[in-house]
Amino acid sequence: MVNLCSIHGTLSTRTKSLLLPGVSRYLGLLMRCWIYLTGIFGSCMGLYSVAVAETQIQEEAAELPTYIRHSIVKSAQDKRQYSYLVLPNQLNVLLISDPEAEKAAAALSVATGAYQNPPEREGLAHFLEHMLFLGTEKYPEAGAYQAFITQQGGTFNAYTALENTTYFFDIDPAQLEPALDRFAQFFIAPLFTREYVERERQAVHAEFMARIKDDGRREWEVLRELFNPAHPGAKFTVGNLTTLEDREGKSLRDELIEFYQRHYSADLMNLVVVGREGLPQLEAWVISLFNQVPLHEHALARDYPPLIEPERLPMSVDIKPERDQRRLSFNFPIGLSPEFATKKPYDYIAQQLAHEGKGSLLSFLKRLGWAEAVSAGLMLKSREDALFQIDIELTPQGVRARDQLVSLVFYAIEQLRSRGINSWRYQEMQEIAQAKFIYQEKLSPLETARRLSEAMFDYTPTQLLYNDLLYSAFDERLIKESLQPLNPANLMLVLVAPDIEAYRVSKRYSAPYTLRYTLPQILDLKIAVKQELSLPERNLFIPRSLAVKSNSMLEQTNAERDSIPQLIFRDRDARLWYAQDHQFEQPKAVIQLALKSPLVAGSIEGAVQAELYAALLRDQLNEYTYPAKLAGIDYRFEANPRGFELQISGFSSRQNLLLNKIIESCASASFKPERFENIKQKLLRDWRNRDKNLPYQVMMQEIPALQLEPYWTNRAMTAALETIDFPRFSRFAEHMLLDAKMDMLIFGNYFRQEALKLAVLVDHNLLNRQTGREMPPAKVFSLAAQNDKPWLYRYSIDHSDAVVQLLMTADSPDITTNAHMRLLQQIIKPAFYTRLRTEKQLGYVVAAISMPLRQLDTSLLIVQSPVASETQLVSEIEGFLQQQEASIADDLRVNQQSLATKLREPARSLTDQAQRYWQSIVVGDLDFSRTKRLADAVEAITPESLLEYYNTHFLDARQRLWLVAHPLADEAGYHLLEDIAAYKVRQDAHLLP
Repeated sequence: MVNLCSIHGTLSTRTKSLLLPGVSRYLGLLMRCWIYLTGIFGSCMGLYSVAVAETQIQEEAAELPTYIRHSIVKSAQDKRQYSYLVLPNQLNVLLISDPEAEKAAAALSVATGAYQNPPEREGLAHFLEHMLFLGTEKYPEAGAYQAFITQQGGTFNAYTALENTTYFFDIDPAQLEPALDRFAQFFIAPLFTREYVERERQAVHAEFMARIKDDGRREWEVLRELFNPAHPGAKFTVGNLTTLEDREGKSLRDELIEFYQRHYSADLMNLVVVGREGLPQLEAWVISLFNQVPLHEHALARDYPPLIEPERLPMSVDIKPERDQRRLSFNFPIGLSPEFATKKPYDYIAQQLAHEGKGSLLSFLKRLGWAEAVSAGLMLKSREDALFQIDIELTPQGVRARDQLVSLVFYAIEQLRSRGINSWRYQEMQEIAQAKFIYQEKLSPLETARRLSEAMFDYTPTQLLYNDLLYSAFDERLIKESLQPLNPANLMLVLVAPDIEAYRVSKRYSAPYTLRYTLPQILDLKIAVKQELSLPERNLFIPRSLAVKSNSMLEQTNAERDSIPQLIFRDRDARLWYAQDHQFEQPKAVIQLALKSPLVAGSIEGAVQAELYAALLRDQLNEYTYPAKLAGIDYRFEANPRGFELQISGFSSRQNLLLNKIIESCASASFKPERFENIKQKLLRDWRNRDKNLPYQVMMQEIPALQLEPYWTNRAMTAALETIDFPRFSRFAEHMLLDAKMDMLIFGNYFRQEALKLAVLVDHNLLNRQTGREMPPAKVFSLAAQNDKPWLYRYSIDHSDAVVQLLMTADSPDITTNAHMRLLQQIIKPAFYTRLRTEKQLGYVVAAISMPLRQLDTSLLIVQSPVASETQLVSEIEGFLQQQEASIADDLRVNQQSLATKLREPARSLTDQAQRYWQSIVVGDLDFSRTKRLADAVEAITPESLLEYYNTHFLDARQRLWLVAHPLADEAGYHLLEDIAAYKVRQDAHLLP
């Protein structure tokens, strides 16, 4: 997997938030006064703790050799123990001891990526990433590592970025040491077996072909062709059969080994290990295993020439996409230095330019009908340079207004330069970041290891845990200097639109484009226009109280002490579950509610209008809610086939303001016709573009429509939306909440009476109109045993690859049948990948996944292939399932323990726990015990029952649903699924809550 960009997503500014220089404590919880940090934060002993590995670990592991050690600064709320050391081979190591970790994990990042590819071997770094999974001297079997990790309840992956390649896994905590042993061999003695060199060439080529129509890759290839050819950013990164073929006088394998020995040196590596064991034990394992990683002589060149030659700027590029999308991006080449990582001037600039609040560029462009989103941040970021990009998602009217847009953007930049560099703005970002750092929720061990292994390249040990939350000091000079490259003479302006005229085509992805060395004239704006644009106001959502509420003085039930939700409010229309958090002790909460509406659930027209309503409401609220998001209070309001879901999460102190505003807007339901039309057209574009996703993704999105009711296919929803006009929608919005019902969960930093007040607020404002209309029943369908032959669903996809998916479902929501399905899914997953991907080389996309349909577990087998037909893929999958029968119960006990352990994993954060509780409510598990009962049922499975279940649900062709992109050679043995309603009648239906 190749990662080309340093940031992703639509939220503008990389608003990851940032670090207050320091704080004092108020009862250990309130944070209000400034303390400016110096050096390595040595003065911060209140809400920080300094893990001094040098003394602590030497005392605990005195018998081990002495290594270079560093101190770690962490939040006092962080109960984990850290040790940062450098091994004798110069490999950097961060150890994290977390007795509460649900998994053990490790990640190793090498300071070698696509930018280090030899000029004549494009894609070699990515190819090497693939090859390390295919056998080592100690563990020579290809696929053995993957099988071990998966069997022990873990996951694994890797990706090649611009200047680093990162490998990572997680696993059952008891299996960390043998997993580390296998992992370390990647970097000690890989085999690079000749047979697999050739096979993996095919896999890399399949990955290249799978994304041949991906607009992101097409766009970046066009830009690469325009970059300075002497810069590594101008090179192809993925690799294919042409770039990875043997050359005269030198084989690909020889060059691969030479590249590995030159670049995979211990001093270029960062290792992070997370485990339940104490630091001395983790350290002993790592020293024993990873001190064997060789230290090679190398010259790691980082002195790149300019990404774009200055004399070739400015330039304007028009690119024709595959999707129906329109974007205008302003790309400015910039240089970087180490202080940018800590002071983050470009994060400051990005947040001001891409703000979405009142007076913002985005708000003005929306009113004009020209744009729907603005984002900003660093792209193609290396340690030496990057592109600073301002990206605007355009409407068709916005494309026609490109020249005016250029003038508006440069006015916004000049406004920031002249009036927007203020210490109070920077301090707001620091304050928000500080609160997030102190009360950050634990990521999964895998994400923790992965992120920190990369951050170790950019941050000192004392800065490391802050990383993206580190804003060390306001530097007006540095911000002004950082704004200097953001000028018209340094601009690559890129328009992506479907109706451009193109006279060039890119080399590998065949993307049509046009190049001009001119820009639109920068015009002076009218005074009335300038008055529409202003810099962001002070953020009123920054939490002013970070107190954790306690009921310790009050008498509590066992359930209350255990933070298990209790049903504390119930009337004809509403139910409220409430639990105060006693485990994570954070000033945060989650408010979750579902509104079920008969008007939405009763028809496809109701469903599409609900989607319109949710999108319009989010649009209407955006100016108000965006500052809340920056301040760590997030919300999500989405439609579903039965109504709506609202979630508010983050710091609890100002959540009531956000909830009040959302409920007020829902109750009034007043929208403007012009925004209705823009939002409708945007939804239509987005839904049509779903058919441009990767083929296997397009296929997967059909499954819920086949197995759930109410639920409709994407194409049916698109057709229905086209018929909706504003008068009809207005009538829907007025009556949408008639006979609505509400389920609500409040979990976290609230007292019981506070939760009741919030529930009454929603109940009173939204659920006060009843006519007696009942909700139509909701159902999930399992594949019926009485089918006489398998079902075949054909879904045409515009792509040359063949796509086949096989769905098998549990019989019912019964715990025992779902336990068998889930265990079998875990057992076949690694074998399926090894057989069809590693050995058969049928394609890059090969997976066996679980795709739960509410309380119904399923197994979904997926293959997308550039080399085989659908008919061949069906035959291969059937052959694999037959072959597995003989060994399906092998290692049963190991798989049972692994899955049961995974099911019993405790929640790692307050938000994670809230989501688990909410999912229980959604599926009707109102005693919150289903997962525990499922784990118990997994442990009770016998070899006999497992084999019987495999025969009836995996080998019995009648209980199968095949999905294909092209017709099979012989379809006589299948029921063709052409009428979804008729298909559902013939399956087993199970009512949903």
